[in-house]
Parts: sequence; C-alpha cells; structure tokens
Amino acid sequence: MPKARLFDHVILTLGCVFMLGPLALLLWRAGVPQGVAGAALIDAASQPNTPSLSHMLGTSFIIALGVASVKTLVSVLAAYALVFFRLPFASMIFAAVLLPLFLPIESRILPTFLVVDALGLLNTYTGLILPVTATGLGTLILRAQLLQIPLEVVEAARLDGAGPGRVLIDFILPLSVPILAALFAFFFVLGWNQYLWPLIASPSVPDRASVVSGIALLQIGSPASLALATVAMLPPLMVFAIAQRWIVKGLAPMRS
Repeated sequence: MPKARLFDHVILTLGCVFMLGPLALLLWRAGVPQGVAGAALIDAASQPNTPSLSHMLGTSFIIALGVASVKTLVSVLAAYALVFFRLPFASMIFAAVLLPLFLPIESRILPTFLVVDALGLLNTYTGLILPVTATGLGTLILRAQLLQIPLEVVEAARLDGAGPGRVLIDFILPLSVPILAALFAFFFVLGWNQYLWPLIASPSVPDRASVVSGIALLQIGSPASLALATVAMLPPLMVFAIAQRWIVKGLAPMRS
C-alpha cells in the first residue's frame, strides 16, 4: 500500500475512533455490555414520578415529527414566495425571516414561555412544537435551491394556465425532493433532541416528558440515565442512516 493511502487510512481510523469513542464510553458506563442497563431503566421507569419508556418515545416522536413537518412546510412556502413572487420589500422580509437564526429558543426562553402561557398552550403538543419551529434555516437553504430553477419553467407553466398552487405542487416540489428530504431529516433530529424547552413548557411532568428531557428526571450519571441517553441517540442515527442518500443529493449543488 502506498504511503499516501496508508496515511489516509490512518487519518480515517483516528477520526472514527474520535467520533465513536464517546459513544462506546457511554455504552460501557451505562452497563450495556454487562446487561444491567435495561434492568436499571425498567426499575427507574417504575418510579411514581417517572414516565414509561414507551410514553417518552411517543412524546419525542410526536414532537420531532411535528417540528419537522411544520418547519419544512413553512420553509418551502416562504422560499417559494420570496423567489417566484414580486413581493414589496422582499429583502427586508427575508432578513426578518432569518432573524430567529440569531435568537435560538434558549436565548428567548422567558418571553416564549410567557407567550405560550398566555395562549394556554402549556403542557400541550402545540406549545412544545410551535416555538421550536421559529427559525429561518430551511427558508435560507430552500431559497438558494429554488434560485437555481430556471424561471422559464415557471413561466411556461403559468402560460399553460397553472396557478401558483399547481406550479408549486407539479413543478417546484418534484424538483426539490432531495433537499426537502434532507431538511425533513435534519428538522426531525432537531425536534427529537430538544431538551430545555420540553422541561419548561411542560411543568406538570411527566405528562409531556420526552426521551431527552426525561434524562433530567433520573439521577444524572446513573446507569438508568445513561441507558436512556443511549436510547435517545438511536432514532436520530436511524433517520440519518435511512435518509443518507437523500441528504447527500440534497446538500450537493444542483446540476444543470
């Protein structure tokens, strides 16, 4: 093997060890190799103030699916309007859409909590989902994608009598499937990994405890909490494994 290829393999091996090392350490400390993680997690879930694992998984799935669906839908509609409609003050609107990127929910916890409380959405899935969707990342990415679609395609569809909705459904969405799938997978993981907001937006724990926020209900560092952290990592890994092909195609530059 040439020295250059040997050096490349050494770098790749070290990179894999660096990335997988914390996961292996977590599995070992959780007692997975010894077979005690599952028993510890079952014992912890049987406590009075601790929800069951199936309940937390269901809550996490609803939050992640809701966040991914709403963010993807809002992003594609906003990008479509900004690119293919002559909106007054379009640049100012686009800047306002991007503003939440600089104000993540962790930096606006108190006002967000007050608004959700005033609307009566505490301890509801709506209150858990909607505040997390206020980011402009999807609009930013989709706008760059839609700008690469030739305007002649849209103009030809309009000359054939297609309205804005038909153009979006029949032309824009089919051409944007890879990037939409990549964004949906990313937003799903973003919703799944929410930790702080579910704890604050659901004061009557464990009614709306997710898998990630449920770690706070267990003794930090215990085998049960480490086992729950391990379980919390599995669905995002599965999502990225399933959507890997779409993610690669969606994030690659669009070929003419």
